[in-house]
Amino acid sequence: MKRALFVGIDHYPNVPLNGCIADARAMASVLERNEDGTRNYDVRVITSDTDPIERSHLRSLMAELFENARDTQLLFYFAGHGAESPWGAELVTQDYQQNSLGVSMNDVITLANASPAWEVVIILDCCFSGDLANLPGLQADAISPAFRLSRAVLREGVTLLAASRATQTSAEVDGHGAFTRLLFEGLQGAAADHIGNVTALSLYDFASRAFSAWEQRPVFKSHVTQPAILRVCKPPIDRDLLVRLSTYFEKADTRIRMTPEYEGTRPIPLGVEPTPEQKAFDYFKSLRNASLLITEGNKDLYFVALDSEEVFLTATGRYFWRLAKEGRL
Repeated sequence: MKRALFVGIDHYPNVPLNGCIADARAMASVLERNEDGTRNYDVRVITSDTDPIERSHLRSLMAELFENARDTQLLFYFAGHGAESPWGAELVTQDYQQNSLGVSMNDVITLANASPAWEVVIILDCCFSGDLANLPGLQADAISPAFRLSRAVLREGVTLLAASRATQTSAEVDGHGAFTRLLFEGLQGAAADHIGNVTALSLYDFASRAFSAWEQRPVFKSHVTQPAILRVCKPPIDRDLLVRLSTYFEKADTRIRMTPEYEGTRPIPLGVEPTPEQKAFDYFKSLRNASLLITEGNKDLYFVALDSEEVFLTATGRYFWRLAKEGRL
């Protein structure tokens, strides 16, 4: 069972935002179902245009999410203001006051670490979001707060994706958080692996590459033995084709010499059964399109066949060959 809470706050007194509600709804819509339409997360969306989000309300929502969740995968997403305080960073609620800005990030990680859920993913698109799990008592003294190397506490099974470091602000661009816009694209398939899985790690890798050294720096913190699968998308190659790798290639480093018979007459007339060589040619083409197969000098397969040259697996192809050989696909 997978549950997810999405919170978006645009309506703040004096300091409104423009993209947080849109971000929360977009993330909920993409994570509710996998690309093939199957159910993914059971989502709940709370936004400031329909539901005033005050400190006590947000704390109650988070407690409901994280408690009574044994054998469950949980995800918490927040888009809104984040702020620094003498007691650590906070998720700012609509009833913020001096010395009481909202929900402390220390409280968020306390709930996550104490939750019986076997997997927890927290995604924060707000300023200073990288401060989550940096418990104040564990931080080393530094010349400047901006220079400090933080120390985080996460129990096994907890992962954090944050829009910026603990000392940085986070930007909005064209009606969306800059970080969330990239997460959304990654969840639509841009961060999927060859099997179609978008994990927390692959999503962070995809999003973080888009920020230069002069912009906000996304943060990834995790204590897991297996990256959380956030969404399943259509893979670049069918799984059954991956399974057949060890059938075509005797070993991971096997090189197969093609001949002109592999190309044959194209297109194959209707009603004519392709030869084994022609089937192999089409299979090799699928592997190459997925960056699993290569030729010397990246020569086109058509000319490789005509010149009786070899094809062989890339490093990624050899990786999936081993998985196929061990029956792990």
